[in-house]
Amino acid sequence: MKIALFSETYLPQINGVATHVKTLKEGVETLGHRVLVVTADPGVTEHRLEDGVLRCPATELKELYGFGMAPYRDAERMRHLRDFAPDIVHTHTEFGIGSCAIELSRALGVPMIYTLHTMWDEYLHYVASPAFLPAARKLAHTYFRYFSGRAAAIIGPSVRSRAFLRRCGVEREVKIIPNAVELDRFSRDKADINTVAELRKAYGIQTGDTVLCFCGRLGQEKNVDMMLDFFARCRGEDGRVKLLLIGDGPARAELEEKSRRLGLDGVVVFAGGVPHEDIREVYACCDLFVTASRSEVNSISMLEAMAMGLPVLHILDEANPGQVTEGVNGFIFRTAEELAEAILRFRVSGEAGQAQLRASTVASVSGLDQTGLAKRVEAVYLRQLAADQLAKKASGEAG
Repeated sequence: MKIALFSETYLPQINGVATHVKTLKEGVETLGHRVLVVTADPGVTEHRLEDGVLRCPATELKELYGFGMAPYRDAERMRHLRDFAPDIVHTHTEFGIGSCAIELSRALGVPMIYTLHTMWDEYLHYVASPAFLPAARKLAHTYFRYFSGRAAAIIGPSVRSRAFLRRCGVEREVKIIPNAVELDRFSRDKADINTVAELRKAYGIQTGDTVLCFCGRLGQEKNVDMMLDFFARCRGEDGRVKLLLIGDGPARAELEEKSRRLGLDGVVVFAGGVPHEDIREVYACCDLFVTASRSEVNSISMLEAMAMGLPVLHILDEANPGQVTEGVNGFIFRTAEELAEAILRFRVSGEAGQAQLRASTVASVSGLDQTGLAKRVEAVYLRQLAADQLAKKASGEAG
């Protein structure tokens, strides 16, 4: 089977969608299929095909983390795609490159699968002023109804995907397939101890410190400003509890200034963006993963941290239940006081209690491996191809 994966973002960009598509590509290839990734790349001026990735010229969207937006129609891109002649088109984006997936599906008469990764309601503030947000949301929902209607099957990494599409007016089935973790890479035992020691020194981490980390875009939708407020209130005068913020984004300067105002210099460390191939050793410097974001679908950075044995402190997110089970792979908090209680609970549990929680955290993601993701998605492909063949046969007999 030949599969074309469409994504507005791909490595070396650092984000969950790029990681997911890379993981899916490699997993599906291990099952014996051929894969072509089609992506927008502001760094190229002409189409470039190498190592199973077609990089398409794009306009950089600086307000959206430097992502690229490619026109949905391009004769050169279509030539490459017709040469590849996929059996399945699978889009992980809804816009320029995603619209090209619709066009290719129609042109070749092959099914298009659509995976929704992003809760776009949380990102509209980047493209619309507060006064125009209601109108922008209504227009966006209309578009997502249209886009979903072009797909033969829809996949979402969590129940939040289904809920979002229901708000858009999409009543079709959404197959829930959780994101995967590269379990062969993300293991504390495989972290390079010398690199970890160097990083701990660079971050100012001392023996005996309890280190919380967050990994993700530093943008409004991630609620990092609330996390800083909570952390300032819950840590008291305890300099042995530190917060490592991994990532970059449009809110970084504002968050750094807020950290200074809150008197958190030295205890909150801004690590900046870290390439995906280096993130394992950064996680190995830490003890807990913390997030106040309510915009996640099925956070890959969180899953990778859990595979590294980092229990998760997660703000209550009733729309996205199930990722954290209290006392098994982390703790849920609602207030700064509850966050403080969770940190204290971890710290006073001692080495044996912490080791037990780390082990159960790793176990909680043990079934989310790369091959498992590939097989679940492959089943969607095969089912849709079979349905397509039946429909074409019935249409031929009717004719």
